Amino acid sequence: MDELDPILAIFRSQLEATIVNHAATVYLKGSAKMVQFGRTLVTDKPIFFEGPPMQDAINYATKRGAQMVTRMDQETKERLAKVVGDAIKDKRGVDGLARDIRKEFIDMQKERAQLIAKSETRDALFHASQDRMEDLGVTGKEWILGSGGREGNCPDCQANAAAGVITIDAEFPTPQYEIHPGCTCGIAPVMIRR
Repeated sequence: MDELDPILAIFRSQLEATIVNHAATVYLKGSAKMVQFGRTLVTDKPIFFEGPPMQDAINYATKRGAQMVTRMDQETKERLAKVVGDAIKDKRGVDGLARDIRKEFIDMQKERAQLIAKSETRDALFHASQDRMEDLGVTGKEWILGSGGREGNCPDCQANAAAGVITIDAEFPTPQYEIHPGCTCGIAPVMIRR
């Protein structure tokens, strides 16, 4: 073993990064339901992620949801946050959540309920994913453009995607809390080699 020590010392940081990357990959691939939801911009590799961290998303939506919604008092926002959290827990999807919102708020227009459902679901899943990546020791992230692709997304989302891989604790050019309502973009984990 003593003969290998100098060789291992030279490659230590590279080996550590590789092992951490493999460990994160193994965890993500073996955990819950794996979802491939796109390809990375930098390496053009498929993005496999442990589906959304549902319990974290439910907790976020219930505690912090509806804060971006305007024209509602605090009590109404709390009611909306509960509806969002319940819909995520029950796996209702955006359309189901929009229907649940309209049942709870009978005067709400269909388009507004749909926009709130899309925005609140994305916000909860975004924050839960960020928290889960940090908990797993993921070192980087990248912005994944939503359903509009490169040309069909807003300039803020395109700029975030163009930023490429950033460290896990960094903000994108347009931070998550400033993203437009109805955004369908997401983030993907990336292990940055040091």
